[in-house]
Amino acid sequence: MSDNQFKTFVNKRFFECIDMLKKRKVISSDREFANTIGISPSNLGDIKANRRSVTLEILNNATKYFKMSSAYIVTGSGNPFAEKPVDDEQESKIKVKEIIVVATQDTKGNTTVPLINQKAAANYLAGYQSQEWFEEQENILLPSFMLKNGICYALQVSGDSMEPTLSEDDWVICRLLEPSDYSNITDGNVYVLVSEQKGIQIKRVKNRLHQYGHIRCISDNPKHTTYELEENELLQIWKVEWHLRSYLPESSPDLGDIQGKLLNMEQEMMRLQHKMTSDN
Repeated sequence: MSDNQFKTFVNKRFFECIDMLKKRKVISSDREFANTIGISPSNLGDIKANRRSVTLEILNNATKYFKMSSAYIVTGSGNPFAEKPVDDEQESKIKVKEIIVVATQDTKGNTTVPLINQKAAANYLAGYQSQEWFEEQENILLPSFMLKNGICYALQVSGDSMEPTLSEDDWVICRLLEPSDYSNITDGNVYVLVSEQKGIQIKRVKNRLHQYGHIRCISDNPKHTTYELEENELLQIWKVEWHLRSYLPESSPDLGDIQGKLLNMEQEMMRLQHKMTSDN
């Protein structure tokens, strides 16, 4: 898919959402939509005619004021709205978490995924609302079968908190979750949690959002303590889908000893069997 085709499909899905808002009587016209998200009606008209593209600011404001799904608009996957659109009074009570999307496909359907290395991860909070920040990162091209629907990132593992499952410098391929998906987070699975308090953390989780309003974050390495992140502290959650490692772990000495002893026993049994046969 070329860049022009990609932008055309994004614009088309963007206006599908606007038409749905008009059918639901949330807005009465394109002009009202444009004024609400802070752009001129003529600018919106240019997007509809494919003379302009949906910008990051427009996408974020559409998500903020009308709960449009960024994942749907960019990729065509999932629901058009993260949740039922809200009115102005309700909107003022909602904390909006903005999402930056970098998604490009080649002619074979392979997807370009941003690589967030350890240095970039340390600066993620300072740049995650910037398209330029994402464009500065290196990318990896992955086949479509490796990626589920949605927005994906590749994150380099830092530290030893998830050993032996994940080691320093490993990579994990992650899918960004919509807030409406948080209720489906599964106990015991590994997720990336982004918060102002902790930055980017890879943890095994227990989902206690419904009961207590927090997620319990657990390290596989028992040297690291368990902690809770309150729902209002969460900026983003990514589901870990794949684990990439640049080396194969060596077999442990204990395992080698056991294998050696088994081999010796097998050889001794063969020797005894041969001796018994010879004696007969």
